[in-house]
Amino acid sequence: MDFQTNSKDFHQLMDNIARVAHESPTYEKLAYTIEKGYKHIIFMTASEVAEHADVSQGSVSRFCIALGYKGYNDFLHHLQQFVRKEITAPQRLQFTSHSNKHISNILKLEHENIDALESLLERPEYKKMIDQMIHADQIILLSARMSATLLSYTYYILNKIRANVAQVTPGTPAWETLELMDPARVHIFSFVFPRYPNQLLEKLKQLHHKGFSISSITDSITSPVYAVADPVLSVPITTSSIFDIYSTPILFLNLLLREVATATDGLDKRMAALEALEKRDQIYYETYHYDATLD
Repeated sequence: MDFQTNSKDFHQLMDNIARVAHESPTYEKLAYTIEKGYKHIIFMTASEVAEHADVSQGSVSRFCIALGYKGYNDFLHHLQQFVRKEITAPQRLQFTSHSNKHISNILKLEHENIDALESLLERPEYKKMIDQMIHADQIILLSARMSATLLSYTYYILNKIRANVAQVTPGTPAWETLELMDPARVHIFSFVFPRYPNQLLEKLKQLHHKGFSISSITDSITSPVYAVADPVLSVPITTSSIFDIYSTPILFLNLLLREVATATDGLDKRMAALEALEKRDQIYYETYHYDATLD
């Protein structure tokens, strides 16, 4: 069962592993284990790799540091970059079903992903993304497949902040007529995560050709969306599970929309008007508290 990798970077990694392997018999064991089983290793904990290679867990950490990483989880993040774009759900199920010990590793990776957000929020691309969402006459939220699960969350919040927001996915009438909209008025905000849907990329390419401004969040600087969007921010996701974990992108979107809300003029009036409408229509269940003084 094969799947492709980002060949250039992957070969560089393997060359680096081969170089470090010569430093000790233990490193040689680990190099062999990674070379022959990297498809499985992205779903394994450091202790599982150590057991498989018949070395200590400390040796796994030292090996990863010798490769230039901060530790095993940092190495795992980079290894995932090479295979997650093409690996299928059945393959993930095959690999993860043999191990019930990797949940703690997934949680550690998620902590590291969240920690990485702080530096991301200081980037000029982030500030540009905020400005585009504030000043565009109309915003179209665009995505497909699993990436599109982020649309509803973003739309719900952004629609409370400002007017003229729509979410569009393949198979809808709006998808077919996007190119007929006015590029001078409409800004496209897209979500493009692995496995990158060709249908989405082709639509973004067409919109880019028509002159639409496009911003995007994705998972890696190697993502194909960089060719058609500006700005683009790479928000890390965890793939050591049957399905990709989007908790970090959701947190990023919450922080982004928080910034948009803070900088949006007249938001207090809009929120008050929305609250009045919701109260009129009895949108939310109200809890009535017993007041003993009324007896």
